[in-house]
Amino acid sequence: MKIGEKLQQLRKKSGLTQEQLAARLTVSRQAVSKWELDDAVPDTENVVQLSRIFGVSCDYLLREEVEEPDAVLVPAVQDPQYPAPSQAMQDPPQPAPPGEAHLDEEGWTHNAFVLSMGLCALGLAVGLMSYRFGGHTVRPLAVGFMIQLLGVALFELATPRMGDCRRTARLSFYAIVCWLVFPIPQILAFNWIFEHWGWWRGRPLRALTCYFAAYLLSSAAVTAVLLFMRRRVRGKT
Repeated sequence: MKIGEKLQQLRKKSGLTQEQLAARLTVSRQAVSKWELDDAVPDTENVVQLSRIFGVSCDYLLREEVEEPDAVLVPAVQDPQYPAPSQAMQDPPQPAPPGEAHLDEEGWTHNAFVLSMGLCALGLAVGLMSYRFGGHTVRPLAVGFMIQLLGVALFELATPRMGDCRRTARLSFYAIVCWLVFPIPQILAFNWIFEHWGWWRGRPLRALTCYFAAYLLSSAAVTAVLLFMRRRVRGKT
């Protein structure tokens, strides 16, 4: 059976006219007619597209001794510009682009930790330095604290991408970040206490001692609780 007879049978079986088939191949109807009359042979690109449209192999179209299609690659109504499902499954998996290699669950966790911790550390530095050299006013501390809240918010936005490990990642993050976030609100709290009770007047060492003791105890307590909770979560999984 020649290619022209095969094309004619496949076209009629698919319910396509010569004009419709020509439109899919972006050729003229006369070209399709010549192929079916064996007055001309489609080029390689058209043979590949014909095999996708009719769901047959190229060997079946080109070789006269092959009387039956080797395999059905796509439905007859499949648009030729889309790859066949079976072909897509046979293609080897392509590696992710270098710029997207970190976009897995582990990568999202790592990037969120680095970015959020960096913003929290930056907020602490901005707040303390501005407070130290800005006349011990509240505004620079508030700016630094807002930067830290932005870092925490970015971490929370990234947690849905962390998969099953997002709960342990969140507990680990807050167990560490509390050491960066607690100083600013505690400075504000102690300033208010010292201003109303007068402990700091003439006794700066007492004020610093109270502040650092409260900072260390509160941070250590929160870290211990969060790490204990993370251990229990890991034990359940």
